Amino acid sequence: MTRARDVFVLGWPILVGQIAVLGNGVIDTIMAGQRSAEDLAVIGLGAAIYISVFVAFRGVLMGLTPIAAGHFGAGRLSEIGDDVGQAAWVALLLAAIGIPLLWWSDPWLGLTRPDPSLHAPLTGYLQIIALAMPSTLLYSVFFTLNSATSRPAVTMTINLVMLTIKWPLNGIFMDGIDGVIAPMGAVGCAVATAILSWSSLAVALLVLLIDRRYREFHVRLRRPQAGKISQLFKIGLPIGAGYLIEVTSFTLMALLIGRFGTIASASHQVAANLATLVFMMPLALSNATSILAAQALGAGDEPKARSWVLAGMRLVMGIAVAITIVMLVLREPLAALYAEDATVQQFARTLIIGAAVCHVLDALQCLLYSSLRAWRITFTPMLVYGVSLWGFGVGGGWWFAHALFTPGPDATQGFWMGNFLGLAIACVGLGLLLRRRFLNPVLTVKL
Repeated sequence: MTRARDVFVLGWPILVGQIAVLGNGVIDTIMAGQRSAEDLAVIGLGAAIYISVFVAFRGVLMGLTPIAAGHFGAGRLSEIGDDVGQAAWVALLLAAIGIPLLWWSDPWLGLTRPDPSLHAPLTGYLQIIALAMPSTLLYSVFFTLNSATSRPAVTMTINLVMLTIKWPLNGIFMDGIDGVIAPMGAVGCAVATAILSWSSLAVALLVLLIDRRYREFHVRLRRPQAGKISQLFKIGLPIGAGYLIEVTSFTLMALLIGRFGTIASASHQVAANLATLVFMMPLALSNATSILAAQALGAGDEPKARSWVLAGMRLVMGIAVAITIVMLVLREPLAALYAEDATVQQFARTLIIGAAVCHVLDALQCLLYSSLRAWRITFTPMLVYGVSLWGFGVGGGWWFAHALFTPGPDATQGFWMGNFLGLAIACVGLGLLLRRRFLNPVLTVKL
C-alpha cells in the first residue's frame, strides 16, 4: 500500500501537467468553434498533423527518462547534467527535421484533402506552429529531467500558469486589435501556442539558473558526444516509433470510420474523446511507476524495481476498473453532454460501452509498456505495438466492420471490437516480455 501511495504521489503532478497541456487544445477547439466551422476544421486538421510529428519526436526524448532516473537512483547526480545536455542537442536535431516537415504543407494538404478554402489558413497554422518545435522539444527535456528526479510539480506549475494565459492570448490573435494586430482566425491559435511554448522554455531556463536544487546535477551544454547521443537514440527511437504507432492507429481508425458517414464519425468522436481523456490517468501513473523502477535499478536493487511495478499495476488497474464502471453507469448523460443530436447520442452510448471496456486493457498495456522502459527494453515492445495496434487493431477493426455489420453507423462498433482485440494482444505480448524479464534477473541492464 505504501508503494502504491508513493506512485500516486509522484504521478498526480504528471497527470495535472498532462491535463493542462490537453487543456490548450480544448481551448483552441472551443474558441475556433465559436467563430466558424472553417476555423474549427483548421484547428482539427492542423493539431492532428502537429501532434503526430511532435509525439514521435517527444518519444525519442523520453529515452532520457530511464537514463536520468538510473543516475538519480545511483546517486550519480553530476552525470544527469551531461545526459540532459546531450538530450538538448538531440532536441535541436529533431527540431531541425520537424520545422521543414511542417513548413512544407503540400504533402499534408494532399494527404488530408481539405476544402480548397482551408489551404491557406492550414498552411499558415502549420508554418507558425513549426516555429514552436524547438521550444516544445527543449521543454520536453526539462520535463523529463524533473520527472526522472521526482520533481514533476515544477513543470506542472509552469503548464498550469501557461494554461491560464492561453484563452486571452488566443482572443488577441484570433480577433485582432484594431490598428495593431490583424485578425488571424485559427492561425491566431498557433501564434498563441508558439508564444506560450517559447515562454515556457524561458521560464524553465530561469528555474534551472536560480533554483539551487538543480546545481547538484551540473546541467550544461557541452559539445555533442557520440556515445551518449547514440545511447539516447537506441532507447528513444523505438519509444518514439511506439508513440507514433499508437497515435496513428487511432487516427487511421477515425479516417476509416469517416467513410460510414457523419453520424458514424460524430458518435466515434464522442467515444474517442472520452477514451483520450480517461487515458491520462493510467499514462501518468505508468510513467511514475517506470521512473521509480528505473531509480531502483540505478541503485542496483532489482527486487525493489519489480515491487514498484507490481505496486503500480495494482494502483493503475484498480483505478482503471473504477473509471470503467463510472463510464458504463454514466454513458447516457455523457453522450448527451457531447452531442445534442439524438441519433448521435444513440450510437455514442453504444460506443462508450466499447471505450469503457477497452480502457481496462489500455491501462494495462500502458503500465506494461512503461515498466519495460525502466529496464531500457524498447525495441521489442515497439514491434508488439506495430503488430497488435496496426495489424489486429486497425486491420481487425476494418474486417469486423465489414464482415459483421452493414455499412453505416453500426459498423463503427466493428472498429472498437478491433481496438479491443489489438489492446488484448498488446497486453499479452508486453506481459510476456515483462514476465521474461522478471524471471531472468541475470539479464541486467548496464546503468
